[in-house]
Amino acid sequence: MGCYGNKEVHTPNIDQLANASMLFKRQYVAVPTCGASRASILTGMYPQTKIQIANNALEKTVSGKPSGKNPETFVEQFKRNGYYTVGIGKISHSADGYLYEYDEERSNKLELPNSWDEMLFDAGKWKTGWNAFFGYQDGSSRTTKDKMVKPYEAGDCDDEGYVDGLTAKLATEKIKMLAQQKQPFFWVLVFLNPTCLLMRPKNIGICTRKMASHSRLRLLFLKP
Repeated sequence: MGCYGNKEVHTPNIDQLANASMLFKRQYVAVPTCGASRASILTGMYPQTKIQIANNALEKTVSGKPSGKNPETFVEQFKRNGYYTVGIGKISHSADGYLYEYDEERSNKLELPNSWDEMLFDAGKWKTGWNAFFGYQDGSSRTTKDKMVKPYEAGDCDDEGYVDGLTAKLATEKIKMLAQQKQPFFWVLVFLNPTCLLMRPKNIGICTRKMASHSRLRLLFLKP
């Protein structure tokens, strides 16, 4: 992105948002695996045990604990101190915030039940978060095709032909609603690409453009 000094990629709306926000330029991970890294960021704990370097680290160490018991996520602190907390996308290990296996129907058990007032995800034609995570334009996924697929695709569709476009639409609608309430909020948005498969529309408008072009977005990021 341009705000990070890239001269080849033109991201004027994201750059405008960055200019009006706090931009972090030094990022580190405690462990080079997906779920474990997210667990470390969310809890502030350096991974020191076998379970803490596994993808299901949060499920095994946080999910079943009562509110206020350690380890807990920093999101719980926001919620406990009066913030309305909303998560959209793959914030923890689960693609949509719920606990179930890749090839199962979505459960009703949240991965971080004490963190979120709302945990949102639109899986669209893929039906579940994990299918969307591994999803192709036609509604199939790497899971339903038993992994016999290429790891990339450039579909002939608009942004909403892939799940990140649906996520951008959902997030735009939600932040408009949050902007109208008096309660302070903590809002996290995570897109799936390029976490796993590299899926995008052929003529990419980049789905985040819908978010960054929202006239009030930069102000909302600064809301106390």
